[in-house]
Amino acid sequence: MPMRSSSSIATCRGHRAARRLRPICKVVQIGVDPLFSRYPIRGFPCDVAVTGATRLALPRLGMAMRTLVDSGAVSVRRERLAAWREANEAQWRQEREEAKAMRPISPVWVSACLAAARDHASTIVNEYPLLPEHCPSTRPGGFFGLSPAAGLGWGAGAALGVKLAEPERQVIAALGDGSYLFANPVAVHHAAALHRLPVLFVVVNNAMWGAVRRATLGMYPQGDAARSNRPPFMDLDELPAFEQVCASAGGYGERVEDPAELPAAFARAFHAVNVEKRQALLNVICSTNAG
Repeated sequence: MPMRSSSSIATCRGHRAARRLRPICKVVQIGVDPLFSRYPIRGFPCDVAVTGATRLALPRLGMAMRTLVDSGAVSVRRERLAAWREANEAQWRQEREEAKAMRPISPVWVSACLAAARDHASTIVNEYPLLPEHCPSTRPGGFFGLSPAAGLGWGAGAALGVKLAEPERQVIAALGDGSYLFANPVAVHHAAALHRLPVLFVVVNNAMWGAVRRATLGMYPQGDAARSNRPPFMDLDELPAFEQVCASAGGYGERVEDPAELPAAFARAFHAVNVEKRQALLNVICSTNAG
């Protein structure tokens, strides 16, 4: 449900945008613990807090509101949203077309190639780099993103946990180079080999701490970091060959720098995972704007 801060601004993480709610907007939070009492740093006031499981509460709320709904207004809203959706889809198609030949590889192209190669019933664990508009997931339990329960480096281990829970499910971990390093990759690949967990790891490698960059520029858009060609604490120089770390544990590893080679690289990686039943890693060299 929407959340409102004390300044009536809802911030969308990762989109660098703050959207101000209208003063007349009433915000209702529904959840098992709608006040998030176990998170003392959380500060999102609401007008009404309702305790309950959303999967049970929302259908009942819809039934209760059915007699209050203006069908004409609903039709107008559906038409407006359909037009908005189509405009977004057209923009995303254009972005994918433009990204095909970009070097270094664009994260848009990585996401699009993964969408074309993956099993639609697969589960993706995404720690930063994947762009859902170019690689959508509609199956419940088919996408796991950033969690408040873990810090940097949780994604690779979480993917192994998903594979343990659903051995027949195709599982993909989409990781940034920094989050891959923080995952203790040698231990991750050893565990994948030891427990026979054929997971595909896709490392979107832009050789920098993207989260640090975004946070710094967001806080100080006119600061020294914004004016510097090499801001401190952002670059990841002399990175190891991630694909060889996976290969050393008996997996398939490949470094990809040419965007034209990426679809075939995904095919080879998924063959290793689906047919050979061993883990695989694609080390995709991307632009510094990745993520």
